[in-house]
Amino acid sequence: MESQLDVIYGRTGPLELERKLEEELRKIASEGTIYIGYPIFKTGDSLHKVDVLYTSLTYGLVVFDFQHFRQEVSTMLAEVREHQDNIFSALAARMMTYSPLRQRRELAVSPQLISIHQDHSNIHDDTIICTFENIQNFLEPSNLFSVEYYRHLNAFIQNSTSLSPNKHRADVKLKNSFGAILKTIEKKVANLDPDQKKAGIESCDGPQRIRGLAGSGKTIVLAQKAALLHFNNPNWRILVTYYTQSLYQQFKYLIRKFMYKLCGDEPDWTKLTIMHSWGSQSKPGVYYELCQTMKLSEKTYYEARKLYGFQKEFDGVCREILDHLHIPELYDVSIVDEAQDFPQPFFEIMYHATTEPKRIIYAYDELQSLSNEKMSPPDKLFGQDSNGNARVKLSNLPNRPKQDIVLPVCYRNPPWILSTAHALGFGVHREGGIVQMFKEFESWSDVGYKSDCEIKYGIPVNIERSEKSTPAFFNELINIETSLIFRAFDDRKEEIYWIHDQIMKSLESEELNPDDILIIVADPQAVPSEFSLIKNVFENNKISVHSPGIGNVDRATFYKTNSIAVSSVYRAKGNEAPMVFLMGAEYCAKSNSESNQFDKIYRGRNFLFTALTRSKGWARVSGVGDEMEGLKSEFVKIKENNYRIKFTYPTKTYLDKIHTLHEDRYNQRLDPRELIRRLNSGEITWDKLPKKVREKLSGQI
Repeated sequence: MESQLDVIYGRTGPLELERKLEEELRKIASEGTIYIGYPIFKTGDSLHKVDVLYTSLTYGLVVFDFQHFRQEVSTMLAEVREHQDNIFSALAARMMTYSPLRQRRELAVSPQLISIHQDHSNIHDDTIICTFENIQNFLEPSNLFSVEYYRHLNAFIQNSTSLSPNKHRADVKLKNSFGAILKTIEKKVANLDPDQKKAGIESCDGPQRIRGLAGSGKTIVLAQKAALLHFNNPNWRILVTYYTQSLYQQFKYLIRKFMYKLCGDEPDWTKLTIMHSWGSQSKPGVYYELCQTMKLSEKTYYEARKLYGFQKEFDGVCREILDHLHIPELYDVSIVDEAQDFPQPFFEIMYHATTEPKRIIYAYDELQSLSNEKMSPPDKLFGQDSNGNARVKLSNLPNRPKQDIVLPVCYRNPPWILSTAHALGFGVHREGGIVQMFKEFESWSDVGYKSDCEIKYGIPVNIERSEKSTPAFFNELINIETSLIFRAFDDRKEEIYWIHDQIMKSLESEELNPDDILIIVADPQAVPSEFSLIKNVFENNKISVHSPGIGNVDRATFYKTNSIAVSSVYRAKGNEAPMVFLMGAEYCAKSNSESNQFDKIYRGRNFLFTALTRSKGWARVSGVGDEMEGLKSEFVKIKENNYRIKFTYPTKTYLDKIHTLHEDRYNQRLDPRELIRRLNSGEITWDKLPKKVREKLSGQI
């Protein structure tokens, strides 16, 4: 539960009155959320805009209005009353549709409405009008308010009630089965954390970057942002694009649910376009649309591979487009998920193809990169202008929507699975040495870890997930011993039969459904052949399996009711499942024998990280041969350390040889208030801040 006063900017532009209200509320309250210019909602044909909405445990739900701020008092009373009545009726009607906010036929707690005036304060019947200075005299504490109600209220305001699962699990009978655990977890109220609120609601007049762990909600906040921008700007052309084909299904589902919560209607799909980055004649895509518009001859994936080589296909065709003098502005907003997998020229194209002020929103997790691309900082990512200056620089300024947001809380993966994924992904126990690492020590706290000592180059460290970044239900409900298992086998057939037996047990004894289970084949080239072997074994026991893009299953179709998905890690990325099997995991470690060829090794390690972080509760990692025995040995060390990441931090010289992440962490101006908040909360310590940042903050603490 929040213990600070948070401010969310739902709109940009002049905010003089809103900021004055924020200052006055900070004098009165120390917790809750102030939403500026949010929400905007529709009832019937009427659109209702809220100037400022405030939710807190102390005061409940308060709506502030500035519409009559400078109007003569003698002429405004009737208008203020009507305006407040309209907002109250619309808000209350929407709240009544959400049963947790009702007590039988009444709202559990009624919204307060206060109109702010420049020099008049009074209560006229039940219509409250007051000045900034007198807010405390008119703000009524909500004595009936409960923590549980507050959670539901926040879910309603944030539209995160849209995220509730549609699986009812009616067949669950056993008290402690995996299915029963999932049912309990899925019933929990979904509240966005402070960083998710900013990422999902705040939009900038310019580019915005969202970085976060697997399972931190990047795709969800991008879908929410797309729906909000579309609702508020119905004539804008909004693009949502991605790397993994199967993400189409997830984006359409989420955006549709957010839109129905906002206005009870379907999005205008001619304006809000969800499409893959490549595309074809049969399926729209960004590259294909640009070629059509520019009257260029588009290349197929196979033509591009033949011309530019493996993993250089998209880079090559993007450079072809950049060679042309004029790229048309097709989109008012460009939203890019999985940005870590796109080549740098794609972002230059997006810059040219997006209208001013270049609202380009991109999200990524560098450890989920499945290519050899390295994520560039924004000043390099979007290229340079004709004067040689960076086209894009990000800044987090006071009283402005953030341009650079990090999501540290992982809601998908149990902390021991996430720590294992990081430890294996970095190779901290790898016999040949660490293969990649955060360049800045503070990046560990950014992504939700804490250390029991100061981190220094060449010094042993002990890092673990922070309690603030870990939902409590994982430790309360899931048994660590049954959650994560590594097994090595002599041959693939033995491995497949073990996977089959594990799945049969999960279906029969643990009350999981087939579509709760995902099998990832580590070697992408082996998916068709391995799928055939799996299908033969499973269908003998009348268990349905499918693989996106194989047979009559569309590449964009990932989940099927009552069927187990078998996928490469490429297609699995962006998706999730309660139980994940990584089969043939030795593929991820085959380059261990190549000693110091770190540029070749880290990609396999990212495969391993990405596969593990698909799991919402249970993961099984299996393979054959010496490489799998090596991975299993690494896991044993992680387990013996109680899933803490213990290793000697690389020296600066060693870091220069390997793949490094989050290199531009302090290459932008940070909001001083945000840094002070992190210092006060203990998320970071004074000594860990760079010297220049300490000097900047020294006069403000």
